[in-house]
Amino acid sequence: MCPRSPPGCKAVFYQIFPDRFANGDLSNDPKDEELDIYPGVTRSTYPWGGERADKSKSRMHFPFYGGDLVGIEQKLPYLQDLGVNALYLNPIFTAFTDHRYDVADFAMLIRFWAAMRR
Repeated sequence: MCPRSPPGCKAVFYQIFPDRFANGDLSNDPKDEELDIYPGVTRSTYPWGGERADKSKSRMHFPFYGGDLVGIEQKLPYLQDLGVNALYLNPIFTAFTDHRYDVADFAMLIRFWAAMRR
């Protein structure tokens, strides 16, 4: 038997992995660099929908695609058309990898969330 939702709870959730969802602002993409915290590991931001370079298949390279809050905002009409009325976002704190579960600073949201203050 499936559990029942509380009365009045009609949430339709959509989970978003921000880096892979939509890149709405190219100016805030992670810069190509070697990561001090992981010696020998690099990261690069690749064009949306484009081919990744061969190095992105290496375990010593973290590929990014630049998804951000602006991209999520731009896709809200699409999500609403799907019937979505609640979002669940992967971690949004400063981190070194695209999934952001390796939080570097719990007190600092990644810089693209600064757009929320507009």
